[in-house]
Amino acid sequence: MSPKSTNSLMKHLRDQGVSIGGSTQKRKLRNIGYYHGYKGFRVLGDSSKRLPITDFGQIVSLHALDTQIKTLLYPHIMTIETALKNYTLESVLNHAKSEDFDEIYKTCLTAYRGYRPGTADYKKSWANRLRLRQTVDGLISREQDKRPFFKHFRDQGRAIPIWAIFEAMTLGEFGNFYACLDRPVKSAIVADLGMPSQYDSEALLLSVIFSLKDLRNAIAHNAIVSDVRFKSGGISGRVGKLLKSETGIDSINFSDITDYVILIVYLLSLFRLPKTDRKRLISDYEAILLKYKRELPLEIYGRLVRTETSNKLDTLKKYVTKS
Repeated sequence: MSPKSTNSLMKHLRDQGVSIGGSTQKRKLRNIGYYHGYKGFRVLGDSSKRLPITDFGQIVSLHALDTQIKTLLYPHIMTIETALKNYTLESVLNHAKSEDFDEIYKTCLTAYRGYRPGTADYKKSWANRLRLRQTVDGLISREQDKRPFFKHFRDQGRAIPIWAIFEAMTLGEFGNFYACLDRPVKSAIVADLGMPSQYDSEALLLSVIFSLKDLRNAIAHNAIVSDVRFKSGGISGRVGKLLKSETGIDSINFSDITDYVILIVYLLSLFRLPKTDRKRLISDYEAILLKYKRELPLEIYGRLVRTETSNKLDTLKKYVTKS
């Protein structure tokens, strides 16, 4: 079957009960894309949760809502990624007394020792460690001619230091690195961050890293984030309990994007970013929601934004004021 022209796609939308017409909406369809726009936003998360879209303008608003949320969150996620790497790097260097990856591999990346030899957890952790070694070798191979400091150390006949490797690591690769760290190294990181000791914060931080990885990748690849379809797996319920304990906000289960905003604000608080910056993030997010609450029908907006969102954000602002 040959691909449809824009005019044909507009006719198809009308056949689906979606009002569309005129040169302005035709141009917007071409800019947004039929598959990224209508096909992407007509459902909420999966095909069984179809949104009651009746007008192409609603698709335009959904696309704009999603884009503005991504634009708002991305710089903060990058700040968190950089800070997490720096806190981890400091702890690793303190424990290994070396910036050489081979030495760090021997002294710090030994999480498998926390399990009884021969058990399934022991074997899994050992296998993760071996894969990390392969990941770092592959990272050096792919980046050696792209990054000046990689080329510099290679041409000097010196080992590429861990700080340079961290610069090139994706957030997912960094998460695997953190997972392989020995328990005392992880404990030093969460203590430095000021995470509470009454929880297993070492394990919770790993869950946080991978949940942020999913969101970061979705934003970087311009995927839809407003309905949290980017989640690659379940986030530990203990993360919600941690956030409730720290912020006072209940019912955090990461089923909507507001819970990720709460997580980001909490992490920015751990890194002691200025309160004005954290409050601005919340107010900017509220402004986005308010704008599209006015533009979208309640039966569409209410499927994306929960009724408890306003109370959550009010409590979040109080938390920032006190932190």
